[in-house]
Amino acid sequence: MGLHLAAFTCGAVVMAAELGASRLVAPFFGTSTPVWALLIGAVLLGLAVGQALGGRMSARSDTRELLVPLLLAAAFLIFLLPFVAPWLMAGSLDLFHRGSVALLTAMALGVTTLLALPLVVLGATSPLLLERLTASSTEPVGAVAGRLYALSTLGSLAGTYGAGLVFIPSLGTSRSLWLFAALLAMVAGALGLDRRLGRLGAVAGVFGLLFVGMRPPAVKVRPNAIFETESADNYIQVTDDGARRNLYLNEGYAVQSVYYRDGRLPLGDVWGYYALAPAWTSSGKPKRALLLGLGGGTSARTLRALFPELEITGVERDAAVVEVATRFFALPGDIKVVIDDGRAFVHRDRSRYDLVIVDAFRFPYVPFQLCTVEFFRTLSARIEPGGVVLLNIGRDGAERSVVESVARSALEVFAHLRSVDVHESTTLLVATHHSVEKDAGILALGLAAPHAARLWALPQAKPFHVDRTLVPLSDDRAPVEMLTDRILFARLTRPEPSADP
Repeated sequence: MGLHLAAFTCGAVVMAAELGASRLVAPFFGTSTPVWALLIGAVLLGLAVGQALGGRMSARSDTRELLVPLLLAAAFLIFLLPFVAPWLMAGSLDLFHRGSVALLTAMALGVTTLLALPLVVLGATSPLLLERLTASSTEPVGAVAGRLYALSTLGSLAGTYGAGLVFIPSLGTSRSLWLFAALLAMVAGALGLDRRLGRLGAVAGVFGLLFVGMRPPAVKVRPNAIFETESADNYIQVTDDGARRNLYLNEGYAVQSVYYRDGRLPLGDVWGYYALAPAWTSSGKPKRALLLGLGGGTSARTLRALFPELEITGVERDAAVVEVATRFFALPGDIKVVIDDGRAFVHRDRSRYDLVIVDAFRFPYVPFQLCTVEFFRTLSARIEPGGVVLLNIGRDGAERSVVESVARSALEVFAHLRSVDVHESTTLLVATHHSVEKDAGILALGLAAPHAARLWALPQAKPFHVDRTLVPLSDDRAPVEMLTDRILFARLTRPEPSADP
């Protein structure tokens, strides 16, 4: 019975460790497909190496004695992950920003090893468990192996659903990893209660359960941080320097939302262009606005202050982000908030809008489903005549391959496209069915002179001349993450400019 319980528990811990590792990685490197591919690859590599080693160890006569220290070692390594992983990943992220390729590679190998090492140990237990079960059974090896693998797979299901749907959302990543480490240690104790290591496992498991109630270490240290939390989708952090609050999500490359403590409106940067958006409509008097990616509500709060009669709907996938927006960023109470995926909402919604802002991009990666021809066609059907769509897209300096691909796709649907470089890492695309000559303009907005002056000072959007030979992005093929990876690789391998003599 104990060996079967060990197989079930090991399967559960493998998946819990993988999901927990993804949450540890997200605040530094995000949750893009390449990140998931590398993470899953590390897990599979760890299991493969462990299973090969376990196969060799199964030839020994003391396999039962080997199981207990292996399980305890895996529990200890998983217990350490929340303490060591953030330090390693913060260092690798700093090296990435500095463009230190060799050191970054070494650090990346360290991160991969850190995540894979407990999986190597867990992988080694499978052959040992099979050897012990077949040695004490008269059943065919295939029958014993099938039952063992079925139990391990059922454990993986329990670990996936338990960690992903229950423990990580309710306890957080660190406590969840500690909980599964404690369970693994207790199973090790159950396998060897008559031995010193068995008693050690039981004590370690109980201690681990007590540790679950302690405060976990900070996931990501940032100056002036006043709040951090984890949700099912994001790592969320708020900073406050006394004058301004900032919202960061996941890897935190970019500020998602701002709030000035003195109450002034953020009419610079990308939020200034969101406030300017009604000037790009043909009427200048938009009645309804749709914000895909509400975030901390900066754009919603600014639009509400400037256009009190505007009906605003904000779509945000993460309810925890909306809670933070309400608590720290003064999200207006009359904003209609919808907790949903932006693409799914646009597909189901039959309302029509004068203004749509698509700001759901997780820099540096652009969700492919929000930049395809199919998405733009659906979006076009939700736009009133004379309406405007704004797309916020991340880039790296003069490198515009992602921007150009998205622009090429938008021009398959919209007749006119303009762009403005907000800063070195952001380009704003302005898509309309009407020409620039039919824009209402800033004067038609009827804004107070100080606000109008700040919007006048913003660099103007200019017609975007796209390369028509580019293939538009589609739901079937939208390699935006691959394009972004090329940009990041080029950035890392770009030679540093030499100093003037």
